Amino acid sequence: MIPKEKIEEVKDRASIVDIISEYLPLTKKGVNHVGLCPFHSEKTPSFTVNEAKKIFYCFGCNTTGNAITFIMKKEGLAFPEALRLLARKCGVSLPEQKSAVADSREPLYQALKLAVEYFSREIKAPEGRPGKEYLIKRGFDGEIASRFHIGYAPQGWDGLALFLKKRGVAMEAAEKAGLVVKRKDSQGYYDRFRGRLIFPITDSRGRVTGFGGRTLDDSTVPKYLNSPESPVFRKGDTLYGFYQARQSISRENSAIIVEGYFDLLALHRYGFTNSVATMGTALTPGHIRAIKGYASSVYALFDSDEAGRNAAIRSLGLFLDEDVTCRAILLSGGKDPDEFLASSGPEAMKAAIDSSPPLMEFFLKELKQKFDLATPEGKRRYLDGAMPYLVRNVAEKGHYAAVAASALGLPPEVIFAELKMPVGEKATPVRTPGARLSGASLAEFTILKVILKFPALFDEKVEEAMEAFKDPDLKRIGDAAAHLLKDGRALDAGALIEGLGDERLGALAAGILLKEEDGFIEAPERMLEDSMKKVLNKGKLKESTREMIQRLEEMGISDVASDIKKRIAKTSSEK
Repeated sequence: MIPKEKIEEVKDRASIVDIISEYLPLTKKGVNHVGLCPFHSEKTPSFTVNEAKKIFYCFGCNTTGNAITFIMKKEGLAFPEALRLLARKCGVSLPEQKSAVADSREPLYQALKLAVEYFSREIKAPEGRPGKEYLIKRGFDGEIASRFHIGYAPQGWDGLALFLKKRGVAMEAAEKAGLVVKRKDSQGYYDRFRGRLIFPITDSRGRVTGFGGRTLDDSTVPKYLNSPESPVFRKGDTLYGFYQARQSISRENSAIIVEGYFDLLALHRYGFTNSVATMGTALTPGHIRAIKGYASSVYALFDSDEAGRNAAIRSLGLFLDEDVTCRAILLSGGKDPDEFLASSGPEAMKAAIDSSPPLMEFFLKELKQKFDLATPEGKRRYLDGAMPYLVRNVAEKGHYAAVAASALGLPPEVIFAELKMPVGEKATPVRTPGARLSGASLAEFTILKVILKFPALFDEKVEEAMEAFKDPDLKRIGDAAAHLLKDGRALDAGALIEGLGDERLGALAAGILLKEEDGFIEAPERMLEDSMKKVLNKGKLKESTREMIQRLEEMGISDVASDIKKRIAKTSSEK
């Protein structure tokens, strides 16, 4: 069990802005920092981080928490693991814990880190000469090879396994990290990568999560071999070279995506350092989301053959879904980027990038080639193929609707009429602090917002008003806030959310705390007093009315008195 005071020390020492900035770029906006939410797909930043309150909140998906819970959600860790990871970052020493739960992925990272050391050593050894000569042949020895820590796995069956054993790595961890494979006869392990050039794959924080290996003989199958999926490696969310490229991507506000390792290395070698690679796999939403927080546009470099063109078209929907501008680069002569740069040079590559058409334009042009637009059937099939993408590309659909109309020889109004047709169902609105609070008056909301912002104004009268809240959610948040203040504790955002013990209510409280509303609280004392009057007087009878009802009851006309009470109650409820 980790002492509570140690947990609080980690929370106090951790800069939530610095921690979250390791995973996504944040921009200062007023007292908060904002960015694109890492927990759901969004087009405009709604993810908000507050350093003083030490919490984050997404106004889009209502996810909230502190630095520890962010790491738990982003890394998929249990609380003890996330706490220890954060403690190491903050320089806080925690008592040793022998539980098997703690730091479950740390042995994998350690094994992968040692594997880089092994592969780097081997490419410099006599056994690694084939790998070094292959690199020289491809023109990638020297600085580029060093920057990306390219290594070599020798032909032997268990060189890495023996190396890891000597360094105290458990073979179970090495197997889980995808470095070794257990023999079928259960008599030991053998290396996954043998006789291959090795490309270490890192996450956005620079931690090695896996490897890619290329054979030196093209007749060997498979030519490329990647680490298997593991607790630390997900190929669909990982871009090779992203760690090395992210500063350049942010500076250029754009990224170039290619498919292979050597294509990526060639682009970096010639100065296109905002380049990343999908490691030979199809583009995924995870790949685009990794980039979109750093860049507003992407240049996707596809092979110019039919497969490359089809891959470009398949990716269109992904870019539209993520609202990321994409241009399609198809190099002339059927060459891949590595070959193209070697034969034509960086100037030709820059020209190809600068002249690349928007992916939507490329798609419509390709679609036009597939059908006979002189026939009604061809026109219908073209329109059926284009319509789903024209509808989704809201920002530019007017322009591309006109392009489609021109291709079909139709007035643009025909396409616009088609685009006005409803598409799917609207999403169910989520209750957020900025939305109208069902069942809650503005007065209740105002009391809560004022007290959360100015806790020194809390007193017995405020507590009485909070107890009179009609909205159950605001009442529970008010009760939790009152409990902290009555105990003499600071109205700390983290303590409030933790005290609620309800994820939905915690998100609502975080939203109230972080939502910036210019001019909302200009005179807190007056706003608080006016709002409390409305809450405390709601449903109460005026003194004159109360006296009249009392006289009617004393005169024995109780049925009239009862009827008056019911009408007042009904009127109050309707209001």
